[in-house]
Amino acid sequence: MPRLVIPCLMLLWAVGTMSAEAELRSSVLIRLRLADESVIISQEKPVYFPGDTVRLSIIRDDSVGMVVVTPILTIEGTTLQSAGDNAYIAVIPQDVTPGSYPVRLDVLDAQGRRLLYETACVVEVEEYQDVEQIGRYVRIVPEAGGKDPKTAVTLSRGQIRNLQVVFQRDSIREGMGPQFVTIKTTVLLRRGTTAQTFERRVMTFRSHGDPNRDRAMFIQYRTAYGPYAAIRTDELECVQVVVDSLPNWALVKVSVEPDYTIKIGAFDRSNAVTRYFRVKGPRIEWGLTLGIPKVLYDTRAKDSIDYGKTSAMVRLHYVDGASGQRFPVNLGFGTFGVNSPVDVGVGRGGFATSVFLDVIELMRRLEIEIGVKVNAGLELTPFVPIKRKARLLFVAHVGLAL
Repeated sequence: MPRLVIPCLMLLWAVGTMSAEAELRSSVLIRLRLADESVIISQEKPVYFPGDTVRLSIIRDDSVGMVVVTPILTIEGTTLQSAGDNAYIAVIPQDVTPGSYPVRLDVLDAQGRRLLYETACVVEVEEYQDVEQIGRYVRIVPEAGGKDPKTAVTLSRGQIRNLQVVFQRDSIREGMGPQFVTIKTTVLLRRGTTAQTFERRVMTFRSHGDPNRDRAMFIQYRTAYGPYAAIRTDELECVQVVVDSLPNWALVKVSVEPDYTIKIGAFDRSNAVTRYFRVKGPRIEWGLTLGIPKVLYDTRAKDSIDYGKTSAMVRLHYVDGASGQRFPVNLGFGTFGVNSPVDVGVGRGGFATSVFLDVIELMRRLEIEIGVKVNAGLELTPFVPIKRKARLLFVAHVGLAL
C-alpha cells in the first residue's frame, strides 16, 4: 500500500494541471456556410490587461481547403499578426478602454468573395486596479481642517456646509486604475455623543486628457460597479460634504478612505485622510442647574440659618473659541439653601450669586470625559437670606445641569 501513495499523488497532480490549463482556453465552434468545415478559435487566458500579448489559434477541419480564414480583434489600433501555422498574436495597447472585445472571422473563398463572421469568442480586457494612497490626491477645501480633535478648525455653519472633498486626479499615478472611495461625515456633540453620520461611496480615476474618453471610462466603471450607479460625472472632481443639523460647538469629522467593499487591494486602515472641524457657537452660554450645596464656611456663623438641601441657579458659561469647551469657572444667580427651588422664607434660605469652580468641567478639559450632565466643585457664594444679614459662604456643590 505505501508504494501506491506516490504514484497516486503524481496522477492527481497531473489531472489538476491538465484541468488548470484547460480552464485557460476559450474555444468557439464556427460553422462556415461557404465550406463544409468547422473552425475552432482558442485563446490562452480568460482575462488580459493593457500591454499583454493576445495569442489566438485556429483549428480547421480542412486545412488544405481553398477558403482563407483570418481572425480580426476588434480593438482599435490592434492588428493580429501571423505567428506560424494558424497562430496569431497582437499586443493590447496601453490606452485601451477596459471591456469585452469580440473576435471576428474574415473569410475569403476561392471565387474572391469576402464575408465577415461574428463569433462568440471574446477577449476580456480589464484595467490594472490598485489602491492609491489617499493622501496623494484627496484634499478638503476651502479649509483643510485639523488632523485631530485638539486642532479642529472652528467654522461657521455656512462655511462647514461649503466644505468639499476634492480629487486631484492628475496626482493619481498611471496604471492605478479607478479609485473607489468612501466619504464618511460624523457630527459629534460636545460631550462626545454621535448626533448623525452620513456616508457617500464615490469613484474617481486619473484623467486621460480627453473628455470623451474620460466619459467613456466613467460609464464603463459605473455600469460595472452597481453601487456607484447614482454618481454624477462632476463628482469625479469633487464631492460636497453632507451635513444636516449642526449644534453649537459640535465636532464634525470628515474621513476619506478606500472603499474596501470593492476587492481591489490590501486592507489598510492607515490609508485615509481624516480632518476635524468645529461648529462655531456663542461665546457666552447659559444654563439651569439644580444642586445640593454643603456650607463649609459661613462668615456669619453666629447668625445661624437652617440651610435647606437644594439650590436652583441660572449659570453663565464662557466658551473657549478654539476647543468649544466651557471654562471651568462660571457665574450663577438664584435661590440657595432651600428645601425646594421656590421654598424661600424666613430662616429657610434666600437668594445668592455664585462663583463656581466646576471640577467636572476641569476634568473634561483634561480629556477625562464624563458623559452625564453633572457638575461638582467649590463655590464662593454671596448670600442674602430673608430678614437676616447678608453673608459670604464657602460651599461644596454637586448638581445636575438641565
